[in-house]
Amino acid sequence: MYLMSVEELAEYLGESKRTIYRYIQSGDCPRYIRLTARNIKFDKRDVDAWLESKKVEPKQGRERQ
Repeated sequence: MYLMSVEELAEYLGESKRTIYRYIQSGDCPRYIRLTARNIKFDKRDVDAWLESKKVEPKQGRERQ
């Protein structure tokens, strides 16, 4: 198990810490472990699974005439 801090998760996703806290507040975030009220960790496997669940298949466009 590799645990990531909020800061590490933000860097991994290319987002700001503020954005990560918004994800947490909205409930749209990877599963996390709350060690204390101010210490949250994310298992990298859960983060990767969450990212996989966010994948969207592109729609096939109409052919140009």
